[in-house]
Amino acid sequence: MAIQKEKSELMEVEINRKFIHALGVFSILLIQVFGKNPAAVIMLFATIFGFLIAEYRKNRKKYKIIKIKKLDAFEDFLEDGFKEIERPNSLIFKGAIEFGLGCTIATFAFSEKIAMACIAVLALADSLSTLVGYYFGKYKLPINKKKTWEGSITFFLVSFFILYLFTNPLYALILALITTVVEALPYFDDNLSIPIGLGIAMNLIV
Repeated sequence: MAIQKEKSELMEVEINRKFIHALGVFSILLIQVFGKNPAAVIMLFATIFGFLIAEYRKNRKKYKIIKIKKLDAFEDFLEDGFKEIERPNSLIFKGAIEFGLGCTIATFAFSEKIAMACIAVLALADSLSTLVGYYFGKYKLPINKKKTWEGSITFFLVSFFILYLFTNPLYALILALITTVVEALPYFDDNLSIPIGLGIAMNLIV
């Protein structure tokens, strides 16, 4: 019973995490509203801010100069909320910081069109594929035992439909295949490998 409850809680955390991850697609609005370089600067500062908050959360007692009871209670309340979207025993804000860094690099390095495609694929395709793999994945990839065929097929299909909005069907198919392979590679964090790999591939192909 306890194991089943723990598994249910982990599943809920994973859904919450990927929902937040998918909302990252709205970073595209920064590019559309402010332009490429200003948007990249905003993303960079947001990523740095996230890192500083993570550092403070990790060493809260160390950085606490003035102890205010109501403030402590509010921070405890926030901590309870963060636990709903963080995997147990993972580095604080790890995924969010790496997501922000990946979006920042893509926006700085590539054109507006390519940057928006990279962010959309990272936010949506990665989120949906992770959930499908987590819930329905049975067959592990031979090159990466942490990922499944079910998740990778989902990633490929979602990537294709997103990229079809940015280029023609043939290029979208090729790019989706390349990005799916990049996403499946072990030893690389996909928050970085997806936008960088897809951005380079789009620069070369489109």
